[in-house]
Amino acid sequence: MQAQTVAPLKVQRTSVKQKIARGMILAGIGSIILVKIYLVVFVIDLITGIYGLITTSLVFVAFLFAFLKYQDPSFTGKFPPPEKPHFVSVIIPAKNDPVIIRKSVAAILNSTYTHTEIIFVNDGSTDDTGAVMDELHKENPEKVKVIHMVQNVGKRRAIREALLQGSPKGEIILLIDSDSVVKDDAIEKIVRVFDDPDVGAATGSAKVINVDQNILTKIQDTWYDGQFFVIKGMESCFNSVTCCSGSLSAYRKEAILPCLDAWCNDKFLGIEFRPGDDRHLTSYVLGGNKHYIDRKNKSWKVVYCAGALVYTEAPSTLKKFVNQQIRWKKSWVRVFLFNAPFFFKNRHVVSVLYYYTQMTLSLLAPIIAYRALVYLPLNGRVYDAMFYLFGLLFLGLMFGITYRLRNPDTGDRWLYRILMTPLSVFFSSLMYYSIFTVKNKSWLTR
Repeated sequence: MQAQTVAPLKVQRTSVKQKIARGMILAGIGSIILVKIYLVVFVIDLITGIYGLITTSLVFVAFLFAFLKYQDPSFTGKFPPPEKPHFVSVIIPAKNDPVIIRKSVAAILNSTYTHTEIIFVNDGSTDDTGAVMDELHKENPEKVKVIHMVQNVGKRRAIREALLQGSPKGEIILLIDSDSVVKDDAIEKIVRVFDDPDVGAATGSAKVINVDQNILTKIQDTWYDGQFFVIKGMESCFNSVTCCSGSLSAYRKEAILPCLDAWCNDKFLGIEFRPGDDRHLTSYVLGGNKHYIDRKNKSWKVVYCAGALVYTEAPSTLKKFVNQQIRWKKSWVRVFLFNAPFFFKNRHVVSVLYYYTQMTLSLLAPIIAYRALVYLPLNGRVYDAMFYLFGLLFLGLMFGITYRLRNPDTGDRWLYRILMTPLSVFFSSLMYYSIFTVKNKSWLTR
């Protein structure tokens, strides 16, 4: 196979207008922090006020590092490219997704990065998904492999079978959800990250492929942007991204083989636990391999590659969205308990403080929301509820403006990010429901 010549990527630079806007966003959040300090001392309920102050400070830290320090690792050029290009094995597990997997495969085959192979896992589909996979194999016998599971085994075991039965040739394993389509240069960009020999995993940016379907999908598109660029961007500054998204993630095969069986057969409270496969696998790479499997294993860097773009399908109904949030919160709880004993080891102090504080506040969020919106108003403290909601709306506005800066051709879609605020209050109440029903498998998608 001839070596592929990959043109150097141009470094993305922030315009003066964007720098000014980012400065104004930071100044705005900083001003709100000062206002909240005054309110906590002189005006509002102490418990709600302190919670709001700490939460706003965490958001400020995230924006600060995402704006001022984060650099897309695919553009830095700090590490020389390998003599032989990285070979990438793309694994796509699917159940009953016959239409979109054609688009997924077409996008990979048309990618600017050609050192790839695709391994399909038909996870017990009951429609013609398996037949579509076989057709794709016949059309591209050198590029596409297919593994058929007789019955549904779940995403984790499907990926494991691909790694064991599929005999992947790549030292980089790219995981893509069956409802996701990569941009033409996404693989090229995310693979460049692995020129750093200490990077064990990387995740890209996700946008909603069905964004114009309704209001809910528009809200999710604006929300995804902040979750990736601001939150993962901040985490990436410390090589400690806590969740490589299932829509597009790349792993060094060396980094995930030690935990494959443990990850695949994970049990929580005595039963098989399937949600959160992406977050859990990321945690093994971050340090779980060393802490739980063998002390000789390595703790790897995990980073965010903003330029590696994937389009993924978002829930288009409130019921599906709620179900998704419950699954995510269940996995959040399980993986937080998994991470807690080791995450502080060999990590930057800012990353450690941010992670544990954020997790603690998330557990307290339903109680604070009830106190601010129900308990205090019933006791004549209506202003406390107003201040609480204003703080949430203001932070939503900051994320919305950031979305507008990063996506200037999307018109007024940035305003939908503000609508995520009342939804976030509602979803915080799902945390305890998710904890109390963690053994309930009815919400699973596979």
